[in-house]
Amino acid sequence: MVIWPASTHRSNWTTYPTPGWYYACSAKGYTDSKISLEWLKRVFDPQTKERANQKPRVLMCDGFGTHETVKILEFCFENNIILCRIPSHTSHKLQPCDLSTFAPLKMAYRDQVEQLERGGVGRIGKEHFTALYSSARSTAFSKKNILAGWAKSGLFPFNPDRVLRDTPKPAEITVPQACEVVDVGPYSQCEAIQSPVMPVTPVNAEALMTNGMQRSSPMLPKSHLPNVLYSRTKLHSCSR
Repeated sequence: MVIWPASTHRSNWTTYPTPGWYYACSAKGYTDSKISLEWLKRVFDPQTKERANQKPRVLMCDGFGTHETVKILEFCFENNIILCRIPSHTSHKLQPCDLSTFAPLKMAYRDQVEQLERGGVGRIGKEHFTALYSSARSTAFSKKNILAGWAKSGLFPFNPDRVLRDTPKPAEITVPQACEVVDVGPYSQCEAIQSPVMPVTPVNAEALMTNGMQRSSPMLPKSHLPNVLYSRTKLHSCSR
């Protein structure tokens, strides 16, 4: 079914013969609840009913609201159609057309447009679409491409591992346990987690000597203490 972005359908848009095709119109060219129901009744049901031979038919769809209206659900229930919704944000992995046919379709349609432009047509309009799309569709929607899409999505033959093995695994996050002891060197853990004390700047030589004795490292040899204090005195004198 082709949906035109228009309020009404014009006959000159479909001069190219397209037997079995159906057309609809909407303001933005997107499907709605009415168009979805018409497609179900006029396209899907008649093309699959005889082949199903009274067995249940499975119809895959995304979570778009227009695909699951009350009228659609009633029609599916009455005609033994199982409506199966693809989970949100998974169509790039589970929708067969996204995996195997849409990319070749775009390439084939682009080739048709380029050929028409090289022939002298400067503007591609709606009247050209059916002829261009019909040829591109025949190229892209081959049996090989269609079966490849179903197989890659893991839907038929049913094989969830086909999708899961190509899905990147989430990164593992290691959270440290509360019972783990942190190595803080020569200090005990209780001393390491204490809040630091802001030192008081000495204002004379006596206070400087006293402050230096209190702040000296316990691992520092006493023979090095005068040199350290001398350096601090020079720095203090320069800062003043």
